[in-house]
Amino acid sequence: MTKFEIKFLLTWLIGLIVVAGCSTVKTDTAIDKYLSDLLENKNYFKLRTELANVQNKLSEDRLLLYKANCEHVFNNCQSSNQSIEILLNKYKKQLNDTIVSDLLTIKAGNHIRLYQYKEAVDTYNLILSQYRTILDSVNILEYENVQQLWQTLSVVKPQRIYKRNDVEISAYRNQFNHLMIPVKCGQIADEFIFDTGANLSTISDSYAEKMNMTLYESNIKVNSSTSISVQTKLAVADNLYVGDILFENVVFLVVPDEQMSFPSVNYQVHGIIGFPVIYQMDEIHLRKDGTIFIPEQPQDKHLCNIYIETLSPIVQLQSGNDSLLFTMDTGARTSELSERYYSKNKEKIEKNGKLIRVNRGGAGGIVETEVYRLENLPYTIGSKSGTLSEISVNTTPYDFNQYYDGNLGQDILAQFDEMILNFQYMYIDFE
Repeated sequence: MTKFEIKFLLTWLIGLIVVAGCSTVKTDTAIDKYLSDLLENKNYFKLRTELANVQNKLSEDRLLLYKANCEHVFNNCQSSNQSIEILLNKYKKQLNDTIVSDLLTIKAGNHIRLYQYKEAVDTYNLILSQYRTILDSVNILEYENVQQLWQTLSVVKPQRIYKRNDVEISAYRNQFNHLMIPVKCGQIADEFIFDTGANLSTISDSYAEKMNMTLYESNIKVNSSTSISVQTKLAVADNLYVGDILFENVVFLVVPDEQMSFPSVNYQVHGIIGFPVIYQMDEIHLRKDGTIFIPEQPQDKHLCNIYIETLSPIVQLQSGNDSLLFTMDTGARTSELSERYYSKNKEKIEKNGKLIRVNRGGAGGIVETEVYRLENLPYTIGSKSGTLSEISVNTTPYDFNQYYDGNLGQDILAQFDEMILNFQYMYIDFE
């Protein structure tokens, strides 16, 4: 039995012991309401802390509900599914259809993060067949789209990584400040963007063919950072080297070459290494000189300041008295504050900021939008503090960060020699 399997078994057994002790406990309704509000607002850091303090005041079903959500976002996917199975097997009659549908959505997300595509499809099929009546038309289309995506991949084996030693990869930043990393598929070597903000790895149509990837016809749609809907198909690389690390069964979104082209600046993107590849590395050190270091054994710094929502890392950032939640995108040149943050701080922003028009680019094209420019934003992330000399505040909502206060870009990394991302112990820190 490996160390990971032993750790998982102990975690699961402890969880069973804890919930067993709560089986006869009557839930404190005030505490339950407080925890429910934290969950609804995606304040998982506070939810996890509070849950540890009040678990003896929750019935088993309510404790399992909150545990399933926390385990999911803090990347304990197997444990989360264990909690969901107990809930659905033991307490389903006490749960309304909305809660069951939400739990099944989490279960499907856990399967996706574990690269168990068929299991994810089976779960989405269950939602659409048994709980369609509680979904609105937009939700139904979203579920059908994501179900079709994973249905296409249901025959694909789980992604695997082969990492037996410390690895250092020679990467560099190009003229657009994108982090470029060497990749090899078959006999074709190239350089792709390394981007934590990409929910899935992406490749241009011509390069998927050039690298002899297995193509899967599909009719799915994905939204870019500009909210432009892009029609795409899928490809799988049986073997892909990222630096010297071998991956098997890597899924790529395939988009037409022109949708990864920026002719106004003579720039063509061939491919993007996205989050499902990156988080399987467990710990990544992104250095200022462009090199990337991946240790064989991740280190626990006891920070735990990130969680994963769908396939995106969410970072806890302190700015003055505000505790903010940021998406993270190593492919973005600069950090930015969201329309959500603008709505909460409108008076202060309009008083202190400067309104300007900017072009926003992404897969699918470029759009013009209005933003406010703020100066000297203080921040603390992990063990380090700093100041951003300027940051944009969006006045337009975007799907990818509608629930969050902003997006972290490369300007944060530029202030330090090294950024550390750890997806086993769930933290970001700097050196």
